[in-house]
Amino acid sequence: MRTIQLREERNFSEIINVTFQFTFQNLRTLGPILLYFAAPFSLISGIATGLYQSQLFSSGLGLAGASRFSNFFGPSYLMSILFSLLASITISLVVSSYLVRYMDSDEPIEPAEVWRIVLRHLLPTLLLYVIYGFTLLLGFVLCFLPVAYPYTTFSLGTISLVREERRPSQALQRSHELVTMSWGDALTTFGIRILVTLAASFLGGILSIPMYLVMFLQTLKVVGDDLQWVTMLSSIIAVTGTTILSALVDVALGFQYFSLVEKKEGIGLMQEIEAIGQQNRRDDAY
Repeated sequence: MRTIQLREERNFSEIINVTFQFTFQNLRTLGPILLYFAAPFSLISGIATGLYQSQLFSSGLGLAGASRFSNFFGPSYLMSILFSLLASITISLVVSSYLVRYMDSDEPIEPAEVWRIVLRHLLPTLLLYVIYGFTLLLGFVLCFLPVAYPYTTFSLGTISLVREERRPSQALQRSHELVTMSWGDALTTFGIRILVTLAASFLGGILSIPMYLVMFLQTLKVVGDDLQWVTMLSSIIAVTGTTILSALVDVALGFQYFSLVEKKEGIGLMQEIEAIGQQNRRDDAY
């Protein structure tokens, strides 16, 4: 029997508390799994970030026109953004798969079991994020409010896709349906995502201190430009650490998903009533 029940209706503060409780309780199993799946993308993103910073400082910031544009938006920068996004998508899918496995089995969770779930939902999840990204881009073109709407209402798409075996468009629709049951649910979902994102960003900022320190020293010309490996190493630590910490957001959104499903459909409550009925029948048999 798991010590933390996923199918349970929780309020805002309870979800925040159980997010950190669950993460610390499962750190020994979830942490290595996250590193196993997301580290390759984070590593490439960190290397690209280090190269980008080195090229930026070695070429100088005083260039103008096309040269400045190529420095700021060169291949290293684009690779950093691309693999950082892939790492974030992988983290979201891995956390959702882990939660599903956690709920379906009382046995210790093995990376191979999570991998099978991830592999089965990889392409649908990528398509889901393409659709999700398009809605965010469309909202950004219009103004802030339309960005906040898909950012909130579609935030449970990945866990809906994995838990309920839905298609990408159906998973986003399911997320929208759950979040918009009431304004309170929408505001709670938005608040959870913002608060946990800020917490993860703060912790990630601590890991990024070496990277910012190297950048500061390079700007003051205290260290030479030949210490590229220092820049790259600090970037890898910062990017990988920040990416792994972003799993906190996905854990919180997972608990919000199960809370809203329980509020709407009462699946966990029905299972508890059925279990009590079965126990009573066994007692009567004796």
